Amino acid sequence: MKSPLRLSLWGWALPELFKFSSPKGGVGGCLLLALLFSCNSHPGQVSIQGKFTHLEQGEFYIYSPDGGMGRMDTLRIQDGTFQYMASVQSDVTFRLLYPNFSELTIFVQPGSDIEVKGDAQHLVGVEVTGTEDNEVYTAFRQEVAEKSEKESRQVAEQFILTHPRLAVSRYLFTHWFLLSDSVSHTQVTELFDSLLRARPDDVELSRLTRLVRAHGLLTPGKTLPDFKLTTHDAPFEGEKGREITAAEFKDKYLLIAFWASWKSGSQSALYRIRRFRRQLQKNGLELKALSYSLDTDASALKEIEERDSVNWHSYCDFLCFNSPLANKWGISDLPYFIVVGPDLKIIASGSDWQRDIEPKVEKLCL
Repeated sequence: MKSPLRLSLWGWALPELFKFSSPKGGVGGCLLLALLFSCNSHPGQVSIQGKFTHLEQGEFYIYSPDGGMGRMDTLRIQDGTFQYMASVQSDVTFRLLYPNFSELTIFVQPGSDIEVKGDAQHLVGVEVTGTEDNEVYTAFRQEVAEKSEKESRQVAEQFILTHPRLAVSRYLFTHWFLLSDSVSHTQVTELFDSLLRARPDDVELSRLTRLVRAHGLLTPGKTLPDFKLTTHDAPFEGEKGREITAAEFKDKYLLIAFWASWKSGSQSALYRIRRFRRQLQKNGLELKALSYSLDTDASALKEIEERDSVNWHSYCDFLCFNSPLANKWGISDLPYFIVVGPDLKIIASGSDWQRDIEPKVEKLCL
């Protein structure tokens, strides 16, 4: 039952609204009513509705890579449709994970209504509408569907310059430029500066400054940037901590592994170091290693290093991602590996050993 107060307010307000009119008569009141009744019915939430042909029932997964939701959730599809509601506090991205492990990025805002339509047999052509970001991104995906990587990057640049104020431009910049080793540092910097001018108050964009500054530093073929570190008290080769620099690894192979005990899967870095050393030793090659931990808990670090019998160079300043070298080199994911040759040239680098490292070092391990 509606409260008497609510009824009395509407009883007063509705006649009053009709008193307003435009110079041509009546239109002002109608517009005001239209605005009133079109106010979003779910502030602080996003509504996503989907419809797929060639799919009667099934499940997709949905998650947010930038903290828009706390966990991965399930989208249940019945009769080819689904409806999903989630609470969001700010503009974020969601990703639909399809059963074939391909993904669809969706841009969401508090109170937005988003519609996803497509053919389950042609997921590349899925259309997302409801916000300008999603519609622009749909147009981009459709335009690059049959293009090469180089051609797609050219299209991405044009979309960024045409729509610099949209969140989709930040996403395209990150995916097609910032995270690519084949783009020059100059091009990345110039494109980033143009985005900053268009979105000076974009906090998420500003957070990319460190990565932009470090772009290209660790690209294979580049010389390992110089560094100076004092290893902590974990033993290596029978010695206590001492100062090390990049120059002392000349004429040796070097594997640097960034990791942390608090990051799931990151501890595999220590296993990778040990296994890679054994593989090179079989071929008569010596590998030096540097374990660079981004831990904040000394006891946790000590426990893991003792358990894994770490007997190589080990460093940790307990500053997490604020550690000066991690900050300077733009390390943003863990684990992160850098393999360096005897000439101090970087052979391979990346966060996925099998994808980024193994193909480039397999000849050393034969």
